[in-house]
Amino acid sequence: MKDERKYKGKHVTKSDNSPTQLKVLIVDDVEVIRMTHKMLLDRVGIKDHVAVENGKEAVELHNNGQSFDLILMDKDMPVMNGIELRKH
Repeated sequence: MKDERKYKGKHVTKSDNSPTQLKVLIVDDVEVIRMTHKMLLDRVGIKDHVAVENGKEAVELHNNGQSFDLILMDKDMPVMNGIELRKH
């Protein structure tokens, strides 16, 4: 069943039964934040997500051939933060 709503003059169509097919990487050193991101992603229908604790682990995932549609990353972390990761 589709639900059409107007949002700022534009029609937005949402299908209630179709999960979003995005792969998301969560990078944060705080477990509660990682869990919160996972919960919010699940709530909007994004089931394919991976969480790591620092940028170095994110780089290792990438070097091992994994790719992601969206990366949610803390800019202040130990080991390698989001700013340092941009250089890799």
